[in-house]
Amino acid sequence: METSAAPAARTIRFMMEGVGARVIRGPDWKWGKQDGGEGHVGTIRNFESPEEVVVVWDNGTAANYRCLGAYDLRILDSAPTGVKHDGTMCDTCRQQPIFGIRWKCAECGNYDLCSICYHGDKHHLRHRFYRITTPGSDRVLVEPRRKSKKIGIRGIFPGARVVRGVDWQWEDQDGGNGRRGKVNEIQDWSAASPRSAAYVIWDNGAKNLYRVGFEGMADLKVITDAKGQTVYRDHLPLLGEQGPGRTGPHGLQVNDQVNVDLELEIVQSLQHGHGGWTDGMFECLSTTGKIVGIDEDHDIVVLYPSGNRWTFNPAVLTKVAVAPPSASANENQQQFAVGDLVQICNDLERIKILQRGHGEWAEAMAPTLGKIGRVQQIYHDNDLKVEVCGTSWTYNPIAVTKVASSDGTVPGTSSGERLSALLKKLFETHVSGDVNEELVKTAANGDSQKCEESLKRTDADVNGVFAGHTALQAASQNGHLEVIKILLRQDADVEIEDKDGDRAVHHAAFGDEPGVMELLASAGADLNARNKRRQTALHIAVNKGHVGVVKTLLELGCHPSLQVGNVNFLLTFNPQVKKKVFSLLVKVYIYIDDVAQWKRFCK
Repeated sequence: METSAAPAARTIRFMMEGVGARVIRGPDWKWGKQDGGEGHVGTIRNFESPEEVVVVWDNGTAANYRCLGAYDLRILDSAPTGVKHDGTMCDTCRQQPIFGIRWKCAECGNYDLCSICYHGDKHHLRHRFYRITTPGSDRVLVEPRRKSKKIGIRGIFPGARVVRGVDWQWEDQDGGNGRRGKVNEIQDWSAASPRSAAYVIWDNGAKNLYRVGFEGMADLKVITDAKGQTVYRDHLPLLGEQGPGRTGPHGLQVNDQVNVDLELEIVQSLQHGHGGWTDGMFECLSTTGKIVGIDEDHDIVVLYPSGNRWTFNPAVLTKVAVAPPSASANENQQQFAVGDLVQICNDLERIKILQRGHGEWAEAMAPTLGKIGRVQQIYHDNDLKVEVCGTSWTYNPIAVTKVASSDGTVPGTSSGERLSALLKKLFETHVSGDVNEELVKTAANGDSQKCEESLKRTDADVNGVFAGHTALQAASQNGHLEVIKILLRQDADVEIEDKDGDRAVHHAAFGDEPGVMELLASAGADLNARNKRRQTALHIAVNKGHVGVVKTLLELGCHPSLQVGNVNFLLTFNPQVKKKVFSLLVKVYIYIDDVAQWKRFCK
């Protein structure tokens, strides 16, 4: 994809508040009919960088677009994001406060309109208006509506025919995958997010409300679009064209790296009136973040590696000196090696947040909190496979603390050997008399001899569940081929699902185990099975960057189901392996109808 560099001082306020905004194509659009055509509507899913944004169009297509230097998009309605102008009221419909874009008459004293009324031709069409995109942003004077062109917009509006979309999580309310319904009305998903949902009547008679913009979600995909209102296209703001960046208090500015170095109690006190404090913010105490916005109150919006954005009182933050390109990695960042002993974070709420995008959180992991484990593998994205409590799990490296290196030494202590011996003793697996627990643990550890012994017991169940998983699922994720062969000889069920809907093939994909995938396929496993997130093993392998598994699945005849318009694939694509995975997919891809788009996406 082509991008243009903008002056360093420019930035995007919408990186902090634009997710969920409804958009149409902008003046620099050059991507054909990916959007469905002029005036068709989509939703901002997320920002890849200050220059790129991912949009899910109502027709289901998803791709990334330029929003700095070149402007592919216009903001149609930012109300679903929750942006509001406190202290204002629309002088026609009486909405108070005004959500989304505020339109202020330049010729009348204190006269405001919301977007619906502005584009609905309320007030005098000869009067010029100021467009105010966000509270505190610069006012932009636009031409009188009487002299301006209007266009119709189309998409998920009353009368549209729809099916379930990429974020669907409502089981079979619609009657099943592929079943259709009709949009009855656009409503508010919540009071703080107007016009962010659609009320649908399904052909089976069921009725319910679904997200169309709320937090960037798209529960629906349009099959037959419908007309919305007409709008003054050239009066709409360009996504990303927000004027020069601002320097905030304490010398902080957008793109600065910052830490929270104060004691928790002090931070919580300072946060009063500046965004507050929630338990989810614990990640901020041990992680460096990047400033992505400064709001009208001069509070600072910080982005963290987890993808979360938090608002801070600037007094809480300390600017981090960024090392030159030739400098080594941050000394405070933990460096791990296979064999290191680590302690798992013991804060349940914090680790749930840290695990997002890093193996995710499963309730079966709860017994590992605060426990000592050993690093078994380090993935390409630095996630850690840790053996702990007799099982193995993948952890965000931020969620563990190294307590001893593989050579037995402990940073900052001279008694490393004694401490290491103590930790190893604590680490020894404890197995209860429960045969299912013993079977799952031995399968997870790859102990084929003990696994066979367990299966010989009269009370053994090859499909028994411990900590939410079967022995086959545990062995599949950890790549223990001999154990898997033993289990399959005992007629282990390859299609059993855990609470997340993951089967053995999903676990093998997540664990980067191509050999396991071949073994499961030979046993008749469904390689195209989807979990509760509608992910196949291929989706997981692509997202994690496990190129070997991707190649194996394709060679085994796995259905790609990753057409250009397939949102699942586009939105989970791991940037680090775009080119590698694309080179594999394009060889077998009989569904690609716009290779140019794929090549642009994979740049």
